[in-house]
Amino acid sequence: MLTQAKPTIQVCSESTPKIWDRATTKANIGDIIHAPFTPVMQILNKDVYADGRVWLKVKPTTASYLEEWVLDKEDDDVLPPPQNEFEQGFNHGRLEAIDKTNPLYTKAECEYTRGYTEGYKQHTKPYIPTPPPKPLTWSVTYDHKWQWYWVWVGGRAIGRADDHEEAEQIGQKYLGLSRDSCKKVPLTLADMILGSFE
Repeated sequence: MLTQAKPTIQVCSESTPKIWDRATTKANIGDIIHAPFTPVMQILNKDVYADGRVWLKVKPTTASYLEEWVLDKEDDDVLPPPQNEFEQGFNHGRLEAIDKTNPLYTKAECEYTRGYTEGYKQHTKPYIPTPPPKPLTWSVTYDHKWQWYWVWVGGRAIGRADDHEEAEQIGQKYLGLSRDSCKKVPLTLADMILGSFE
């Protein structure tokens, strides 16, 4: 018995990305602009200027570069009322922090700069110092199956030897070379086993 799939209707909501056939101020973040003779662009960010123009940050769906567009106010647009200076500065600072650019303002001298510094601080992460690297240590283990000694630096085997003293020399030479930043000698396992490095 054959069954047919029932047609379903999707209700379009604000969260569903829309596809536009031209660049428009009505497009929202996540929407797609598929205009003739241009790449298919996805809207990453949007801002509305006080004069009604709309700023869009767009990215082609098949490339990794970004573009910024400023669109003039359309006649049939119903734009939100202009924001106050604090909100404009806050959005500007937030966008600068997201783009990881240096802040334009560091002191709050007026409402705009106060909003800018607050928006920038809200999206920047505090500096967390990284701990200094641990010093390299070496160890020697005996392999009962093959009856030789393995030399380990950190979690990596760097060589093998027939007796414990030779293995210790390999480890000491390796650490001596790694501490000497002036020498740029490529070190291989064969060099360490044969002792052909100085």
